[in-house]
This record gives sequence, structure tokens and C-alpha cells, in this order.
Amino acid sequence: MAVKTREFVYTGGPVPDLDGPEYAAFLLNLQKGILLSLEQRNLLTASQRERCLAMLKDPCIQKAKATSAGPAGKGGSA
Repeated sequence: MAVKTREFVYTGGPVPDLDGPEYAAFLLNLQKGILLSLEQRNLLTASQRERCLAMLKDPCIQKAKATSAGPAGKGGSA
């Protein structure tokens, strides 16, 4: 599968504010890109990538992950 290469350059201007849905879409696409890159480098298999994508898209998993992080995102008990 060929991935179209895109380059983004920060020009020093103000960063646009993203609303909730735009930020969620941006974050998901960033995570997908990372997973595809790992697959291209043979660090992930296609089935591992698909499993990761399923976990990223499942709101129940995201909610459980946020709940288990505890205060200030420290995770677990000290």
C-alpha cells in the first residue's frame, strides 16, 4: 500500500484553534500515519496495525484508558 507523502512546515504564524471534532480527526490521522510508518518499516504487521486502529477508534477503550490513568495522568498507584 503506497502512502502519499505530505510535508508540513511551521511558518511561525499563529496556530489555528481546533474544535473538538477537528482535533479528534487530526489526532486519529496522526496516529494512523505513525502506525502506517511502523508497518512500512516492518515493525508492525498489518494485523497489529488493524488491532491498534480498532483500539484507537473504540470509545469504550478510550474511556477506560482515561479512567485508569488516575489524577494528572500519572497512571496506577504509587
